[in-house]
Amino acid sequence: MKINSKTIKEKRGGAVGLFCLGMVVLASCADKDVDRPNLYSVDSLLTSQARYLSENKASLQKIMTLDEAGEEITVTPKDAAAWEKELEIFEALEIINKPINMDLYRSEYLADPKSNLNIKAITTQADLPVTYMKVYYQNTTDRVRKIEAEYHESNSLYRSARRLTLEFTEVGSTPVLTAYSVEGDQKMFLSDTVKYSIEGALTIPN
Repeated sequence: MKINSKTIKEKRGGAVGLFCLGMVVLASCADKDVDRPNLYSVDSLLTSQARYLSENKASLQKIMTLDEAGEEITVTPKDAAAWEKELEIFEALEIINKPINMDLYRSEYLADPKSNLNIKAITTQADLPVTYMKVYYQNTTDRVRKIEAEYHESNSLYRSARRLTLEFTEVGSTPVLTAYSVEGDQKMFLSDTVKYSIEGALTIPN
């Protein structure tokens, strides 16, 4: 059997071409996935705040209530990791940026009628844990002043809802967390609803 070298070259060329095309398509898809912007990067914000608060020796006064009982404590987290632990309840908001969820949210930009701030409102009609998040900012979302959000969880054993707020003051050109609050309720199966709240006030020494 006579082998036609021209045919082999053409086949090899076609195979290489298809391989290269496939690699280009895969690279393109990967780039789109990597470069796709988040709705709002909560994790990055909390990480940068934890680092700043640690470097500036901030302290935290917390008032915690559970139904009628209350407790007040003041702590000075020792490092950025300890601050991240204090703020971890807000990490749940990052769920809006999961690829499976992002397309189910709608973002719109509004003027705050009560101040000179703007609002990035992130909302959904889908059954997702974060039902809405509002980012109040000045000029750009990097200059955040306040974040409000609502988070829900439910399964066969319990149901819970909490409203979360973070408040910031600009120091130089850096937004710095100065206060936060968490108000929520939780109902376990066959038990009464428990209401709780946490209020935090942060202080940085002069």
